Amino acid sequence: MTITHLMTDEAVLLELGLRLARMRLSQGLTQEQLADAAGVSKRTVQRLEDGTPAQLANLIRYLRALGRLEALDALLPSDSPSPIDLLERRGQPRQRARPGVAASAPAKPWTWGDEQ
Repeated sequence: MTITHLMTDEAVLLELGLRLARMRLSQGLTQEQLADAAGVSKRTVQRLEDGTPAQLANLIRYLRALGRLEALDALLPSDSPSPIDLLERRGQPRQRARPGVAASAPAKPWTWGDEQ
């Protein structure tokens, strides 16, 4: 199943858990073996695979034990600044985001200024 923005958080977690279990099984590992290799409890592996919310650090350990940590790079690729941004900022990467003028103050209806 393809993960889309229309899915609930629970559905996404369940799909990710199913994918993690398939990766583990394709390597012929039991949950206990993977837990030992990852340095987590068997219950943590079960939680990841059944779609229960879990800590990100445990997902990293799980993927590292499977030799699939680089999959996170595909999930969140490095975002380098555009050349125009670097020129405008004199080579400095952006540090903060500022809301636009329209976002910071609600627009007031225009008046002539002589109304009472």
